[in-house]
Amino acid sequence: MTNGISNSVFRSRLYKLALMGRGPTKLLALPPDCAERGVPVGDAERGAAILQGRFALAGKSLYFGESPWAEESLDEEQRAELHRFGWLGDLAAAGSEDARRAAETLLERWDEKFGTYTPVGWRSDVLAARIDNCLTHFTALFDTAEPTFHIRFLDCIARQIRHLRRVALTDTPAPDRIAVLKGLIYGECCVVSEPDRVARACAMLEAEMESQILPDGSHVSRSPGRQFAVLEMLVDIRDVLAAAGQEVPVALRHAIDRMAPMTRFFRMGDGLACFHGGGRPDSAHIDRTLERSDAHGRAPKRAHDAGFERIDAGSLVLILDGGAPPEAPHDRDAHAGMISFELSVGRQPLFVNCGAGADADGSWRQALRTTAAHSTIVVGDTNCCELLAEGIGRRPGEVDCDRGERDGSIWISSSHAGYEPKFGLTHRRRFYVNEAAADLRGEDILVGNRDHPFAIRFHLHPDVAAEIDETGTRATFTLPDGERWRMRIELPASLEDSVYWDDRRGIRPARQIVVRTTTSDEATAVKWRLRPLADED
Repeated sequence: MTNGISNSVFRSRLYKLALMGRGPTKLLALPPDCAERGVPVGDAERGAAILQGRFALAGKSLYFGESPWAEESLDEEQRAELHRFGWLGDLAAAGSEDARRAAETLLERWDEKFGTYTPVGWRSDVLAARIDNCLTHFTALFDTAEPTFHIRFLDCIARQIRHLRRVALTDTPAPDRIAVLKGLIYGECCVVSEPDRVARACAMLEAEMESQILPDGSHVSRSPGRQFAVLEMLVDIRDVLAAAGQEVPVALRHAIDRMAPMTRFFRMGDGLACFHGGGRPDSAHIDRTLERSDAHGRAPKRAHDAGFERIDAGSLVLILDGGAPPEAPHDRDAHAGMISFELSVGRQPLFVNCGAGADADGSWRQALRTTAAHSTIVVGDTNCCELLAEGIGRRPGEVDCDRGERDGSIWISSSHAGYEPKFGLTHRRRFYVNEAAADLRGEDILVGNRDHPFAIRFHLHPDVAAEIDETGTRATFTLPDGERWRMRIELPASLEDSVYWDDRRGIRPARQIVVRTTTSDEATAVKWRLRPLADED
């Protein structure tokens, strides 16, 4: 059905009657709460603001007065966020009786106005998130409510589940389907608990896992943040099935067992490497999710199917994006960061990409996707592949990556032809490190036409202090713990301003090392070396 026809059907009197039915009298199970998942319940300050009529939506603080449900001026993104009910966590964090009463009132008034189909409020991803949030925060906000409220609450959730069964896949873009199925399975387990319906929802989930999880356990989006988010959703689904006494599919257990080691592969510094959007969950949250996964497989050395390489050498951890951007439809958050890398020393990130910006406004989100926002080469201030609002347009040519190990040494060689169509250039990048010594060497090479200006960018984490000598060939980095590292560069470099997206603090000012030069003859190479300052001659 087209959107226009389906909207007409869903708004019809007959469809409203189809959503009715005898409602449950009590919850049959509850999903894992925030404490069990190792995440904050919400933000108590935002919860206090909601009591004053102010909501934080899509990066803006909006005042609604007595009720947000009468507001007509919201854009679609703001309206969707309001209807997801994520703010219930903020009221739960506030922890007061006033907050609990406000949550009851807001849900009751929502049901009065939006208790039947509306295009945004009942969109599958929004509806599934609302079911998830209502059930996750039930104990904190609604457990002590009057029995009459519980009956209305359960009837309201049951109506939404009946609709979600019909549209969970047909109304949902592929990247959102596992999250939508999580909401459906939560509802089927906690409110309905009919084995046949649970089994049908799990069968849909199995098909999505088959489609989205690659053989090596990586997610098809090639995003470490998305990798973690999907792993956590699958663990949550497994746990709610177990809590409801439902059978946990073998395919779900196997998917968790494959995804957890690959999530460990992407761990570095203070969380996860950042490629292709998805955000950076904090380290404690990652630890807790991996512990809950009960999957003990070790991180591999390479993600062959996803196209990433990892080097562990002493305190150094390096992760290289050695693959092409993800294919549609999982490319909507993809970055133009081919053969970019991130590097951490112990738990401290040193070289980074500028971040995901999942919660940033549109202009920042787009800027953070550009090649210039990554630690890699940029030719002629041009992205290495075409970025569209909905994903990747012109795709690069070949992207190759090779790895070798011998006598305690590791080398990685990668290349991409993203600059071939416009500039006649191929970018090759090499890394070499001795596992026993924290001594990293790199080389960037452009092969092809001459007289094209390019820049090699090494973005620094905001907590790293940097200085560069008068020749521009020696940079010194001081980490927060006082440890110092020296970078020697074959050509003069400059220390310039940069930015870094922090999931908790937003955009932060940062610095970057930039080498600028022009291609010459058939190949132009720039070598560099990084080692502890204490080891310098």
